[in-house]
Amino acid sequence: MLYHFELQLAGIILLTAMAAGAVSLWLKKRKELESDSAKARDDAQGSSVE
Repeated sequence: MLYHFELQLAGIILLTAMAAGAVSLWLKKRKELESDSAKARDDAQGSSVE
């Protein structure tokens, strides 16, 4: 049976892992959005030049 200290330790580990995963997903999404906006900007500039 898990005791109070072990439950707190498990909670800290899970919280840290979930926070790291959330930051990782946020950075990945942010990178994709930046590349999409840069591509759209390049496409808009390319079509205005033609």
